Amino acid sequence: MKPHDCEFLVVGAGSTGLALVDHLLRRDVGSVTLLDTLNSPQAGPTGTRVPLLAPSGPQWDPCVRRSRELYEGWSDWIEIDPELRRCGALLPEANGLLPLQGTDSARRWSSLQPDGPICMHDPAAATVDSISVASALLWRIRKAGGNFFPTTCLSSLVETSDGVHFTAGVREGTASHVFLCVGSESLDWLDRLGVRHQFVHENVSTFTIQLSDDLPPIIYWGEEKALLFDRGDGLHDLQLIDSFEESAGSLPSVDWNRCANFRAKWKDWIPQLADTETLRASARKQISCMDAPSTIASAGGRIVFPGACGEFSPLLFPALAEMTVESHLAGTTGGLLEDLG
Repeated sequence: MKPHDCEFLVVGAGSTGLALVDHLLRRDVGSVTLLDTLNSPQAGPTGTRVPLLAPSGPQWDPCVRRSRELYEGWSDWIEIDPELRRCGALLPEANGLLPLQGTDSARRWSSLQPDGPICMHDPAAATVDSISVASALLWRIRKAGGNFFPTTCLSSLVETSDGVHFTAGVREGTASHVFLCVGSESLDWLDRLGVRHQFVHENVSTFTIQLSDDLPPIIYWGEEKALLFDRGDGLHDLQLIDSFEESAGSLPSVDWNRCANFRAKWKDWIPQLADTETLRASARKQISCMDAPSTIASAGGRIVFPGACGEFSPLLFPALAEMTVESHLAGTTGGLLEDLG
């Protein structure tokens, strides 16, 4: 097979990878190739609709604002409505200027008990149809002349002074620059390439349950790293996020004990948690939230990881993708991070 050479190789057709390719094509800065192990865009890991939550801290404010601008404008430039629904989120035991007492929350949502915790309400939180967004982005990529190689697994990257030589499935080639957007596998590649970083894996247990509609569309326990939200298909997902025990061959696992403890702790506030049946359970890895938006690159600056933000990634990926491309084109990425000791 003839070698495949391109200016930009994007590995991973998840949300960040698709947004990166689209932004590169709109900037018209050279040939772009996207590859993924799957045959179609990756759907959200939690169902059709995913929650869009913003991290706290002023360092995130510009990234949050830009992501929301991009979501709002997608109906114009992506040629499809991503069905953004601004539904708000309830944040138990969070600090803020306008707290909701337990009685206030119970008046708004009758399935909550009035003796519950003091909460904050974030009116800007939303949900979006992740499958529609991913499908539309891939359609735009093909329309704009980008190459997409499905069911193709990256097996080798070698950075040299004249480019990055890669092997993916039966293909070999050279790309001037490579963007790693393969979720938790991106960290494996960074480690393999000797790129120092401060990211870690997290274990995400997801439990699909059936609850009444008279609950807040999104409840986010920030300190506990727990999330309960309406999937949009008549079911709810409960996500519990824990540290991931790194060891050879270790895989994510469903944390049934934490689920039982969580339900026991919060059943007095949300009585339905006491006896609702778990319909499905799954586990996956995600990359933990960084302290501030940043892009990580290899020593030669040709292999780039756009970063990830854990449970905040569904909101922030459009801005992270844009920031990664613009920083790269401006020549502000490259080189190893400082020695972390």
